Amino acid sequence: MHFPGSYTRIPAQGARQEHLSSEHGGESFGQKCQDDSIFMSDSVSPFTPRRTALFTFAACGLFVVLGIVTTLLGPILPLLSVHWSISIAQAGILFSWQFISSVVGALLSGALVAKRSFKTAIVLGIALCLAGVASLVTADWTVGRYAVGCYGFGLGLALPAINLAVAEANKTRQAASVSLLNFAWGIGAVAGPKLLRLAHDLTSYLILVVAALLVGLLAAYLQPTPARNRDEQRSEGAQSSPVWNVVPLLAISMFLYCGVESAISGWIATLALPNFANAYIATNANVAFWIFFLAGRAFAPAVLRRMREEKFLLLSIFISATGVFAFYFARNQASILGACALAGAGVGPGFPLLIARVSELIGTQHPAATFCFAFAGIGGGLLSTFVGLLGARLGQPRAGLLLPLLALAILVPLARRLAGLGAPETVPSTKLFT
Repeated sequence: MHFPGSYTRIPAQGARQEHLSSEHGGESFGQKCQDDSIFMSDSVSPFTPRRTALFTFAACGLFVVLGIVTTLLGPILPLLSVHWSISIAQAGILFSWQFISSVVGALLSGALVAKRSFKTAIVLGIALCLAGVASLVTADWTVGRYAVGCYGFGLGLALPAINLAVAEANKTRQAASVSLLNFAWGIGAVAGPKLLRLAHDLTSYLILVVAALLVGLLAAYLQPTPARNRDEQRSEGAQSSPVWNVVPLLAISMFLYCGVESAISGWIATLALPNFANAYIATNANVAFWIFFLAGRAFAPAVLRRMREEKFLLLSIFISATGVFAFYFARNQASILGACALAGAGVGPGFPLLIARVSELIGTQHPAATFCFAFAGIGGGLLSTFVGLLGARLGQPRAGLLLPLLALAILVPLARRLAGLGAPETVPSTKLFT
């Protein structure tokens, strides 16, 4: 699971450039140093522009690596199916192991940041990713499921913490910095299949990913991170507003959209394999999807200057559905790659548009936002799993694509309903269908 930046500016919470010494008043320098060494606390020094730039650059590098890990199953699933001698239904269960574990990690990430620091969540998360991917090198089917769950849990810890840390470090340009960060994640998603094809061996590829995670873990441990704003956490935790009225609508929309993204990107290489010479060349389907996924997000701001968000979201849903439908009937490599590109171009802009609505309607720090993101992760795991189960049940693997098509169809009325919602203080009790 990943948390892409939205196209709207994250609302500032007021001037927050306070000296951190007030947080630790009366605390001796020696005691503070001791606490830092034990708990990997955030930096106690103000972040200068240079330190902010270095931290943001390092975070983007981490997100490239974590982009590879998040999308790891997609390109390697055909190889794992052969290596472990598992059915398409069993292979689909791996997505649930990753995404459900990631949801649990994401829910715990906020508490870990609040109790300890950004760095604690980031370092622990990357360490778990390292352990999980390293275990896959020699794992069988039984151990492999736990390995996938391990790195999924690590992703849940690290990704939200890095997102929030970058936003905290770049207070005057939060939206731009978070968007850059998640663009770096997309680069990792594209690079993973390319790296697998270059390695041309599953074990060698996993070792390369482990090496990248090891470098990332060292960098995360050594790189200072900004301090979390405790005053903001207290004030936001005390707020009481009617935002929970819109949570079911937002949560179900994010469940479906994240599920569609995960189901398509996770299965296209496996479903396209019969039309390619081998599993390594079949990863071209992943590359086509992710390149146009990134392009869709890159061009979204320009499109939004000429089109309202709700219309753009509906257009994205239509393009995604067209790509999935075309993929189902594609029987040669050119048509398969074209369908993957079309699906990627449609899926790419949609999720950030939903995050923009979350930001506008309930805010980014409200507990309800965590609930919505948890539903997104659950959708990523369940829809991907049931694509495999449905394809196995019907005896035709591509028939599982009926699920993302159905999810996209349900998203149409939900998107229309979202478009009609107003500001949080005026939001009425929301019914999903009227």
